[in-house]
Amino acid sequence: MENLFERIIDKYYKSLGETINNRKKKLKLKREYILNDVKRVTYIVNGYHDEHHPYLIGKSEYDILYCLFLSDRQIAFFDNKDIAMSEPKKFKKKISGNYDKMLWGHIDWDMMLQDTIDILSQIDISTDLGHLFEETLIDDVSYAVIKYDELDPGCPVVWIFPEEREETRKKAIERVHLRCGYKLFKQIFKENFSGKTLDKFDKCFAEFVKDYLKKKKPNPYSLGLQAYNLCKNISGFKAQWYSSEKIQYASEKEEKTELEKFLADYIRNGNEQIEKLKEYQHRSDSLEMNVK
Repeated sequence: MENLFERIIDKYYKSLGETINNRKKKLKLKREYILNDVKRVTYIVNGYHDEHHPYLIGKSEYDILYCLFLSDRQIAFFDNKDIAMSEPKKFKKKISGNYDKMLWGHIDWDMMLQDTIDILSQIDISTDLGHLFEETLIDDVSYAVIKYDELDPGCPVVWIFPEEREETRKKAIERVHLRCGYKLFKQIFKENFSGKTLDKFDKCFAEFVKDYLKKKKPNPYSLGLQAYNLCKNISGFKAQWYSSEKIQYASEKEEKTELEKFLADYIRNGNEQIEKLKEYQHRSDSLEMNVK
């Protein structure tokens, strides 16, 4: 799981390195003014991480690197660096014990969300994350109907071609995860990472994505979930009648015809309700966007 988001994590390290490099340039600092090992500065600003420093920044490097972000004056950097090296407890108190400004302030949230959703949309749904991602899409009425039919192919409520299914899924992904922007994504990220360092960032990122998907699962009042349950009820009702022992055909042909008419009317009514739910979802989405 930890390698699933490798592309995003590499992009994050590159962005962090560029941000540190920009602060270094703004303060007109040479590499040796920052860390004694100038090669380490080069690696960090280029976002290069290896087996010796798998999370880009070493434990002993955080305080000094964070001095780059505390002031726009070069002299202040040296003053803060002296405190960080000689009185680390005092320095930790000064920065409230976290490096959030340096570590998370540079993130392009739109891009990170888009990259995350792109990866999730392509992974096997038999995996934990893949299954969770599919569950979130049930919030979309059109996709919820298709999803139920895939789970119960014996009693389909709608018929759909594969290319239509993919198009419906793309629209569901856009609606559920991208339409309203990155606000929730950023909120859950900060809940997971604020006040922390990059230690085990790859594994922690995968856990964060799982937390995000759990928050995006449809609530009990979701119109998509209502559509899904309606499909389930239609399918179950139809199956019950076809298999029920209480149907005793006196005149088999006539009774079957009446049963088919009865079920056809029931299914038609159910499909009309589904179409209404689609309409309500469109109106609800429009109202939501207007309020924002």
